[in-house]
Amino acid sequence: MAYRALPLTLAIALSGCHGDGAATAGSETATSTSTTGGETTEATTEAATTSAETGTSTTGTSTTTGSDTDESTSSGTTGEVDHYPEADDLFAVDAIAEFDLNLSENAILTLNVDPKTYVQGDLVAKIGGQIYDLPKIGVRIKGNAGSLRTLEEKAAFLLDFDRYTKDQSLLGLEKLAVNNMVQDCSMQREILGYTLFRDAGVPAPRAGYAVVRVNGEPYGLYTTVESVDNEVFLDHWYGGSKGNLYEGAYGTDLIPEKIPTFDQDNGSDVAFADLFAWAAALDAADDPDTLIPDLEAVMDVGEYLTFAAIEITLGHWDGYAWTRNNYFVHHPKNDGRWTFVPWGIDQTLRDHLGPFGGEGRIEAMCAGSSPCRQALAERFTDAVQRIDDLDLVGMAMALDQLTADAVAADPRKECDVASHKGSIADNIAFLQGRQQSVADGLLCTDPAMVDNDKDGYSACVDDCDDNDPKVHPGAPEVCDLDDDNCDGVWDEDPKCPHCVSKDLPGPGTALFCFAALPYDAAEADCKAQGGQLVSIHSQATQDWVKNEAFAIWGSDWWIGLNDRMNEGSFVWADGTPVDFTAWNEGEPNNAGNEDCVNIPAWTGGLWNDLPCDQSRPYVCRVP
Repeated sequence: MAYRALPLTLAIALSGCHGDGAATAGSETATSTSTTGGETTEATTEAATTSAETGTSTTGTSTTTGSDTDESTSSGTTGEVDHYPEADDLFAVDAIAEFDLNLSENAILTLNVDPKTYVQGDLVAKIGGQIYDLPKIGVRIKGNAGSLRTLEEKAAFLLDFDRYTKDQSLLGLEKLAVNNMVQDCSMQREILGYTLFRDAGVPAPRAGYAVVRVNGEPYGLYTTVESVDNEVFLDHWYGGSKGNLYEGAYGTDLIPEKIPTFDQDNGSDVAFADLFAWAAALDAADDPDTLIPDLEAVMDVGEYLTFAAIEITLGHWDGYAWTRNNYFVHHPKNDGRWTFVPWGIDQTLRDHLGPFGGEGRIEAMCAGSSPCRQALAERFTDAVQRIDDLDLVGMAMALDQLTADAVAADPRKECDVASHKGSIADNIAFLQGRQQSVADGLLCTDPAMVDNDKDGYSACVDDCDDNDPKVHPGAPEVCDLDDDNCDGVWDEDPKCPHCVSKDLPGPGTALFCFAALPYDAAEADCKAQGGQLVSIHSQATQDWVKNEAFAIWGSDWWIGLNDRMNEGSFVWADGTPVDFTAWNEGEPNNAGNEDCVNIPAWTGGLWNDLPCDQSRPYVCRVP
């Protein structure tokens, strides 16, 4: 295979290491013994080899994998064994593991009532020809709004190997996520994305494949993703496992009022004092010209810039930089510098996000600092070059070949094989086109240099139409279906109509109302005009509505679908039957109490759910 199966380049420009002198990842191609039980020694390695050849099983119990201090345990640094490579076979990109999970009737009943409660189960895993028998492990259902599935469906799992059996591990891992990939029709984005992060030196989990059976029943193909609170992960990337590790969920950020929404997954309970101190340091960094040196004392700025550039390069709209979701932050025990860890990247490789957008606090601060924008631009250039150097396109093709039979046999997959192949083709097209789309966005590295119409306003930050000198902040607003003064509102003069009328392909008229309103206000306005928010019952109507809407404004538009009365049971506002749907991949996912439906430009008009209190233009249907 032409691609690099395991990352080799792990240097981080600007700062070079994580923490306070803690060893960062060395080569991920180091060899290691196999953990099969008792002390990990050359003798047990020989036993594992013999076992693999004969097909006999071994237990999954292993010795402690971390040290009691934050000194490096990497082989070649202190002479101690680095246990991290022991799990390489589990995360190999050229093989698929097999997991047989056994749950009692009582365990199944418990998970059906409370899926996030751990129950006891047994696992037999076949990895690289070796069989591992792990009795009495912790098992719970994994996932949130978009990916949560029941045991009757394609449930995802979080496995905690030493929850009920002291010091038990699988190849040095205490925990493992087993993801169902229901929001990734290609079934390969986590493997591709985390490979890119790790190659750039960003601490990121490894991921591989496993075919899963529960009580002998086939559940299909899954990704195995190492939990970042595993001691071997922390030891490998940070030189110790005693630092504080926090997970950020939807909306969590380094703002004082948001600090309590972090979830601590490792380290000492300090009542978030270290996070509050980090937020205070961000408060004090109020000079854009000195932002990077001002933050260097508290966080590894170079690591963050690489992390953020790769998140956005991958189109990770659901990560920290863009949306403030799905990430971890790590603080070494010795008060070293903070670093970021990516997570939840299954909805990537679709959206060509701009390099300097995003809601994350640090991302916004960097966008407002000319030196930081320049440093971030360099990381974007590096990120897209790594896509080629790693040959991620070739890797996507190889993963397709590797998993073809398992995908075809997957009885619980939520994408048919044709859609799966199409999604892989979309991944490849994204990777092939990303260098150019990033390059286009990097024209705004210095916003002052982009003013095509010479009206004194930059297209990067101020001017909403850089091809018309009559359109810019402060320009007079006229009734021309345009935002002449760039305040985000079209034709806001009271004498201007706020809707465009067009005949529907069938009976009735559509009103495309471009004065953005929350869902309820939009529905009320439709009723005031004698109609209701539009319902869509055919592909022809779907295509017509999206094409006409986007011709007016390439934005999100409310339609009349919602599930406000009963979560997951969508109804049309006009009471007509839901006999046609056009959901985007992974939607609806109810991420953040999303009960109302829109057609966004970023999906090409495929439906997406959003919180109903957000303001959007809307489409009415009147007789």
